[in-house]
Amino acid sequence: MTNTERFKEIIAQIPFEHNDLSLVNREDSLNLFEELFTIYKKSNPVEKGSIETFLQNDLDSVYKFVHWMPPYKKSDPERYVEYRLISVIIRNGRPDFRDDLLEMVHLWDFLEEEGFNPEETFEKVINIGGSFLIQQVMDPVRREELNSEY
Repeated sequence: MTNTERFKEIIAQIPFEHNDLSLVNREDSLNLFEELFTIYKKSNPVEKGSIETFLQNDLDSVYKFVHWMPPYKKSDPERYVEYRLISVIIRNGRPDFRDDLLEMVHLWDFLEEEGFNPEETFEKVINIGGSFLIQQVMDPVRREELNSEY
């Protein structure tokens, strides 16, 4: 089974309803999301592209990543941010890249407030999979513009 096939198999197991967003954040979904992120990180560029293309055509799966909040915000802030950033890469700007930009600016600020170096965390994620959106937030001038726009 390829990484793309395994990714599709796992994401299909995660419940999602637009009228009940708590479903995607159930405790039993945690291991599934962990496995999705592991698969993506280990995938080669062709497989990553295939996963991203799959998500471009499956809006419900995109929303699973939008609404899943890793339970590590307090216990492991860097891990929390890493997963949120990888989610941005996997979704490739869907459903709305402007929301992603705003979230990433907040994630940058959050890391600074927690005493971490946001640039290191963002660089680490860019090395997993490039993203024009993440690169915008890493640019200090553009980040300031985004902060003032939103």
